[in-house]
Amino acid sequence: MTTETLSGTHMSPSAQHASSNGYAAAAERGDAPLLPSERLWGFKEFTFANSALAIATWAFLIGGAVGLFVGPKEGIAAIVIGNIFGVVLTALATTVMAGRYGVEQFIGIRSQFGHNGSRLVYLLAVIVLTMGWLAVLAMMFGRSIDGLTALATGGTADPTGIKVAIAAVGAILLTWYIVARGPTSIKVFNMIVSPLLVLLMIGMLWLIFRQHSFAELMGMEALDPPFEDKRLNFIIAIEINMAAGFSWWPYIGNLARLTRNERTAFWPNIFGIFGAAVLGEIVGLLAAVSMGDSDPTVWMTQIAGVGVGIVALGFIAFANVTSMANILYTSIVGLRQVGTAGIRKIGWGTLLFAFCIIPLVLVLAYPQMYDGFFIFLVWTSALNSALAGIGIADYFFLRRQRLDLRALHGRQEGGSFQFLGGFNPIGLFALAVGFVIYVWLFNPQTLDNVTAFRYLTASLPSCVIAGLVHYVLTRVFAKGPLWGNYPGN
Repeated sequence: MTTETLSGTHMSPSAQHASSNGYAAAAERGDAPLLPSERLWGFKEFTFANSALAIATWAFLIGGAVGLFVGPKEGIAAIVIGNIFGVVLTALATTVMAGRYGVEQFIGIRSQFGHNGSRLVYLLAVIVLTMGWLAVLAMMFGRSIDGLTALATGGTADPTGIKVAIAAVGAILLTWYIVARGPTSIKVFNMIVSPLLVLLMIGMLWLIFRQHSFAELMGMEALDPPFEDKRLNFIIAIEINMAAGFSWWPYIGNLARLTRNERTAFWPNIFGIFGAAVLGEIVGLLAAVSMGDSDPTVWMTQIAGVGVGIVALGFIAFANVTSMANILYTSIVGLRQVGTAGIRKIGWGTLLFAFCIIPLVLVLAYPQMYDGFFIFLVWTSALNSALAGIGIADYFFLRRQRLDLRALHGRQEGGSFQFLGGFNPIGLFALAVGFVIYVWLFNPQTLDNVTAFRYLTASLPSCVIAGLVHYVLTRVFAKGPLWGNYPGN
């Protein structure tokens, strides 16, 4: 795509240079597709970025939550099975499209939900989710710093004390500063932190196996299984990890648009997000069941000596900042696309800070949110699994991997993705069906479930049924150029 084709007119060289610079800035912020020459990440860089995103305290917390339901033998299987399904389906739904076209994720899903529908999806999947995760990760950072100082001074950690609150606020402000400098600074941060964290995870495993043999670990029991039926506990453990895999849906599409091609956009998710998350969760699982506590800021102070504990907690604290930076960047890029003209006029740094205000309030006013992260995580899969199914059905089967970039970025009224007042009722109905199916099969709040859940999980039926509903209803009812301009309709 050239400057001439974008503008539709011929320009002088100086005007073309200015326009090119303006286009590059717009593309970086998501206002236009990224050209291949403007993309920052190859295979190695994107793998590092995904690893840094996945190796954070949340992986240890998820592993510890698995340890509540099942022992290490079943838990490792649940971690691998759940994550591979969740990550692969999420990556297919988001990263392939972004890597091929360089399109911002929430611009891209205008083809599925309409331009106003994509705003609604953004509100549900990103605003609430990201603000919640920023607060939780900041509190994890604060507890890590509190544990670190307690180890260093010989004092006692206080997970609800003033030090935790101050450190959590500092983590959010540091994240704001990093992201305000743009994706290049995020890339540098990832390249430094990610490989060191992988080495740390391997070291933690070594320390665990120094204290317990493999056979001893595999024979340990779950910390607090809620049901007598071990198969049901195992399926819930798988569901937790599917939720972890699907929880990447709002983020990895906008990270993948910074990659150079489709393969680079897809495969690093397997090596990076899946591999790193599995490693972190297994460490969290083994540590939780062997130390009797699922909170990594507790067991990291017990698993080794003071020196190793200080180093480990320090690295884990800043791993959270890495994850926070990645999800904040992708969320604000999306917000600029789905927001109003007034929002797009707000400066990049100012908009970032405004987004951080609610997480700052949550950190100070609602620290109990940290302890409810498990329910929060599983609820997200009720939405994200259905979104993944709709995305796969729309991009691969209905559109056959072809997107009209001019229609996506141009005037929406009277365009291909106008649908019904900017909302695609078919896509939104499919999303609602997927959500209802999920909650009918498994209620994350109460753990109530029906018999089918024990054989199918909740995320997979939600994903498949939402995709099928979207495909069938689109083929039957979405006729004409204003209703998505689907091939063959």
